[in-house]
Amino acid sequence: MTIETQDDTLCRLLYTSRLAAKEPEDAAATVPAAIAEHATRRNAASGITGILLFVDGQFIQILEGPASEVEATFERICQDFRHEDLKLIDLINVDERIFPEWHMAFLGTDSETRIALLNELEEIKFLVGVNARQAVEQMRNLLDEQLEAA
Repeated sequence: MTIETQDDTLCRLLYTSRLAAKEPEDAAATVPAAIAEHATRRNAASGITGILLFVDGQFIQILEGPASEVEATFERICQDFRHEDLKLIDLINVDERIFPEWHMAFLGTDSETRIALLNELEEIKFLVGVNARQAVEQMRNLLDEQLEAA
């Protein structure tokens, strides 16, 4: 999949995917956090920032940075066997980042956060399908709330 943007342009990409059904049953407990941890290291070297949400087996991710780096990262994700039913939801050029301090923030519904975050994550999951830009704002707000609570 090729993204039509200029290499020096700052862009923001939003996609969703599902954790592959062929993954072991306990994969939902470990795979999303492992993906986020690996992405943090790799994105730091590529100048990419963003957030990864994981709710009910679904990944919702924002990548932002130089268009060429976002494109290369998205290509790798498209080829990652842990993702299926991948959908590009939104791709826009932006003047500034929403997640400048996070090479890959991660919020998921593990046992510790399930009750506290489930409603907010479910709302974002719904918004992604109807209003991508509002979903992006909600993701940033939720991250800020979690940082304040910590």
